[in-house]
Amino acid sequence: MDVTRKSARKWIDSLSLRVQQALFAAATYLILLAICLLAISPEQYDLSVGDVAPKTITASKDIVDELTTERRRQAAADAVSPVYYKDDTVSDTVLSDMDAVFSELRAVRELGEQIRNAWGDEGGAFTEADYAQASGLVTRLSLSNYQLRTLMNTGESDFESLYQSLVSATRTTLVSTITEGQINDAINNIQQIVSYNTRTDLWYNVAIPTLRACLKANMLIDQAATEENRQKACDAVEPTVYKQDQNIVVKGDRVTAEQIAVLESLGLLEGNSFDYPLYIGTAITLALILASAYLYAYLFAKPMLSMGPSALVLLIASVLTVLLCLLMGEYLNINAMPVALGAMLVVNLLGARPAYVTNMALTLIITLLTAKGTGLVTSQTMSVLLTCSLGGLVAIWMMRKNTTRVMVVVSGLVVGAVNFGVLVCVRALTSSDMSGVWSDMAYAIGGAVVSAVLCVGLQPILETAFNLVTPSKLIELSNPNQPLLRRLMIETPGTYHHSMVVANLAEAAAEAVGANALLARVGAYYHDIGKLIRPMYFKENQMGENPHDKTDPRVSTAILTEHTRDGVELAGPRGDILWNLDKNADIRFSHENPEVRALYNAYFHKPLSHRSHELLHTDLTAWKMPTEE
Repeated sequence: MDVTRKSARKWIDSLSLRVQQALFAAATYLILLAICLLAISPEQYDLSVGDVAPKTITASKDIVDELTTERRRQAAADAVSPVYYKDDTVSDTVLSDMDAVFSELRAVRELGEQIRNAWGDEGGAFTEADYAQASGLVTRLSLSNYQLRTLMNTGESDFESLYQSLVSATRTTLVSTITEGQINDAINNIQQIVSYNTRTDLWYNVAIPTLRACLKANMLIDQAATEENRQKACDAVEPTVYKQDQNIVVKGDRVTAEQIAVLESLGLLEGNSFDYPLYIGTAITLALILASAYLYAYLFAKPMLSMGPSALVLLIASVLTVLLCLLMGEYLNINAMPVALGAMLVVNLLGARPAYVTNMALTLIITLLTAKGTGLVTSQTMSVLLTCSLGGLVAIWMMRKNTTRVMVVVSGLVVGAVNFGVLVCVRALTSSDMSGVWSDMAYAIGGAVVSAVLCVGLQPILETAFNLVTPSKLIELSNPNQPLLRRLMIETPGTYHHSMVVANLAEAAAEAVGANALLARVGAYYHDIGKLIRPMYFKENQMGENPHDKTDPRVSTAILTEHTRDGVELAGPRGDILWNLDKNADIRFSHENPEVRALYNAYFHKPLSHRSHELLHTDLTAWKMPTEE
């Protein structure tokens, strides 16, 4: 049952890892595919209204400027004067409506007079009920309480005078015609006629609302005739046409909305047209490149396939290198691309084998991008292919065992020299013109130096962000002034001396079998830091009395066995890192190491052999050092 349960758990863990790997591979592919598609698309222009044109753009064929043509036609149509006709029935309708309105207003005025008479000499004020009653008498227009109060306070003579003046002025205005859309002008004309003998409040509170409710235009627009004339004006405007090879936008000019529309019609704006075979071919090629990188890693660098911070570091290094190469190749010079940056970062942070895989993939991707989807193998394409591959390999070879900052800079200079040599060779093979070789040298060395400088600057950032154990970090941890090592030296001098001895042995053993000697040494420094919790319970720190003599044996056992867990707690995040390094290692135990097993078999021949017996039971007093007499 236990075996079945462990097998099931192992299968679930394996499945989870595969799912993570699949998701990460998909994310990497999609990110790089997006970058590739943007880089290899045919030349299009990222322009919007108001932008300054970076270059002169010409028409690839005859095309009508639809926006300009439509604007000119609209202007011609707007310039056409409307056609009017007179409606003789409007005058009678307006005067009839005005009589009906004044009949209602007269009733309101009479109501106000009755209420005022009821007040007597003492006076009074209209109530809400009075206003409500008055408002109910008016159905043809809406009056506020303020306007009703003005009407209800008006005497009969003033009211009738307003009525006679307003009807007369309206009749006169209608005779001279009121054009559609000019009602306000007609009201102003009527005001000029009647305002001299009408109170101001009566005019604004009664007369104007009445006119707005009753007055209508009697000169109306003939929509059919007007639209016919507008259409004739539009048809008379010739289309604005850009002939083939005619300039649409001149370099340095502001781009207008009309020019944007023409560029869009010609498919010269980004996102407007697509070369599907080009994009599909790029997607398949990128998939093959990443599949090849995965196969290489599976065969020769399997630990890098385990998900964790290293996967994100690979993605960041790859994407950053591709983006910087695109930007510098586009806006500076293609020879100035920092092609070795990805290899330098990965060899610094993750080691040589992942760096080989990354360099191979980046070489193919950057070469694909610089070809711009043309499919032509030019001298430029060959230069990029060779500088990426050879420059990256040289950087990895130089930094595989020494990743100090000085070595990074030296590697950058050597990579620059290699790139320059590649450029000279390719130029000699493909052209007899060597005039630009010195500028190429400057760009090649500059690009390599930029790679080195960026590597030096980005390494500590990525190191800290992802808690990576790099040679630089190990050297920093080996400093005796590190807090834990200083405590170990002061509080547990015996354990400190023991750790130094173990570090020397571990380093020598690691060098003998080709392992990471620096990691073994630094790990040995910290392997017993858990003894800081109860230092006097360990023999190497005891100066006299042994506290175990007065301690329960079970407690003593717990103290001795707990120091490893205490060490992990003291180490904090670094302890987790070292634990994960051991957990993810290909070989976790010395007896599983084929080289150790071969050495054991060669020396001891077999377990419990006579030689192993002699070595185990050596009499320390029966032999002397070679320097002793």
